[in-house]
Amino acid sequence: MSVTSRFTGYCRCQLVLIDPALNRRRIYFLEICQGLFHVVLFRAWGRIGYRVRCKEEWYPKIEDAVKEANRLYREKTRKGYRETTLK
Repeated sequence: MSVTSRFTGYCRCQLVLIDPALNRRRIYFLEICQGLFHVVLFRAWGRIGYRVRCKEEWYPKIEDAVKEANRLYREKTRKGYRETTLK
């Protein structure tokens, strides 16, 4: 089942990939939020239980950030990541 438009505006999601047979325990976090002058797409990723890496990208319009967030979401779900609830 492929979701083509998970993001429609400001929101966030957390994806995990756990595969004990391949020793994979990964997390990926996406969030679209309003910055002072631009829309910010925040990403964080890494191995569960370890320090994560972060990246922020600024976009002039929310439509551009939503398009990129949906592209990343589709890419990760194709690789086996599943969405989980945020705590």
